[in-house]
Amino acid sequence: MIRSRSGKGTNAIKYALVFGVVMGALFAYRNATPTSYEINPTEVQSSEEFDSLETEGLAIQERLKEWKVRAIAAGLDTSETVISLTAMVNDIEPAACGKLKPCDCPKTTPQVKPLAGRGDIEPALRTLLAEVANDKSEVMLALANGVMICKNTTICWWNGGNILKSWLDITFTRHHVRNLLVGVLDDETWIYMDQKFPDVKKFRPKVAIPSSQDGTHPANRVSTLKYGLLKQVLQAGYHVLVSDMDLVYLEDPFLHLHRDSDIEGQTDGFTERWSYGSFGSIHDPSMGWGAGGLYLQMFTLNVGCMYVRSTERSVDLMARVNHRLLTASGWDQQVFNEEVLYASHGEVSRAQVSVRVMDYLLFANSKTFFRSERAKFFPGVRATTKPLMIHMNYHPDKHNRMLCIMERYFDNRADACDTLPQGSEVGTR
Repeated sequence: MIRSRSGKGTNAIKYALVFGVVMGALFAYRNATPTSYEINPTEVQSSEEFDSLETEGLAIQERLKEWKVRAIAAGLDTSETVISLTAMVNDIEPAACGKLKPCDCPKTTPQVKPLAGRGDIEPALRTLLAEVANDKSEVMLALANGVMICKNTTICWWNGGNILKSWLDITFTRHHVRNLLVGVLDDETWIYMDQKFPDVKKFRPKVAIPSSQDGTHPANRVSTLKYGLLKQVLQAGYHVLVSDMDLVYLEDPFLHLHRDSDIEGQTDGFTERWSYGSFGSIHDPSMGWGAGGLYLQMFTLNVGCMYVRSTERSVDLMARVNHRLLTASGWDQQVFNEEVLYASHGEVSRAQVSVRVMDYLLFANSKTFFRSERAKFFPGVRATTKPLMIHMNYHPDKHNRMLCIMERYFDNRADACDTLPQGSEVGTR
């Protein structure tokens, strides 16, 4: 309750409420980042101060009306508009306040011990996990088949090149990632690894591609195997960094994980807003006073680079995704994101995992690196930012781009990637 020493308690309440309503309207209308504003009654000494607050509130209300007229006249109240309140209040360009400052805040979820070896898992796989896991009970898990070796260029779609060799040269040989485990899906790959990388731990997964995925893209069919496998590994008490092979680690990724969420994943987003989420707005004049509304938009997580902690929620998530892929055709990454990002509603319940999006400039996808944030990375001799990883998920000439990144960062050829097109094909920009 707000009280006044001068006996004007009723007016004080009115003034405070007016000010609060005006500020609330301002924040609701212009897509503001939620912020808490309080009036501390113990700091208000007189009715004159409340009068001042009322005057200030009315001035803000007038500014709100002016902003609304200007915004509508400029056509800003559309579904594509995302407004920064900070920029409006301070009369600065929205782009200038796009960077988020780190906060000293609690972890999303507390650190927890892994699940204590529950669930069914092949004895040989359990033994391998115990052998390769680091002191945090973490493993890196990848799946490989003959397509990754690409001896027959008709079955690989990146214009040739041995992705398996390049990835192991980087991850195992250069960065000495020893908690690596490769699930090998065919005899060709098993023999190749025996000959070329005998020290890399490998196993044959006791799972088969579900018939429900017949006719889908070969890469997607292989990817469907990971969820049942992940469920087993997580239940055995191990945290997993899932890794595709069409990516280049510039450093050991385990040195750069936050480990504060069930899922810590790379984004397919290629700007800060698309990567981490932002509000868009709609304006429906037919609704009159209720014309405005907000919606959340963000890009999907990429299942080819994500760290999954051994928690009950994560196990439940993998079971849900695995079940859907066993029973119906679908792109596994879309199914995964539906289970992670869609809200529970009505009779529908989701896994309710906690999520951290990896830094999109550090764990970069190839569109971020080669196009949307190109000025930060190119030309190589003047680059201002260095990523930790680049994932070639937006470009079909995967191996060629992997090689140029290896030459640039490992062989100190700063211009090695400068001539490659920004888009997916020659002539794109």
